[in-house]
Amino acid sequence: MRYYSKKGPILSLIVWALVITLIGTMIFLLFHGLNDSDTLFEFIVIAIACVLIIWLWMNTYYEITNKGLLKVVTGPFHYTSIEIKGIKSITKTRNFISSPALSMDRIEIQYNKWHSIIISPKDKNQ
Repeated sequence: MRYYSKKGPILSLIVWALVITLIGTMIFLLFHGLNDSDTLFEFIVIAIACVLIIWLWMNTYYEITNKGLLKVVTGPFHYTSIEIKGIKSITKTRNFISSPALSMDRIEIQYNKWHSIIISPKDKNQ
């Protein structure tokens, strides 16, 4: 079963402001010409960053597999699958730490002995 990440207003504002800024920078570079290799390199790096940010935003989900694993995917990144049996605790958090969560309405999953991950599914109860 697949659960998509909740997208909160604060992170939405940050992400889309960054994407608009990157696209604006790319347009600026295009209008001023990609004459030298440095400008072309800058354009390529900005384009890759923009695509990566959009990919992360559109493709963050959590999946419970038939094998009893919680799989966390955010864009091109696939976190180690977590055994459901190995989960020690699940708690609500508003921790702003970097994580595969697109909202501040988050849950922290403690698993194995010392590991944890913070996620933000749309329907936390499910």
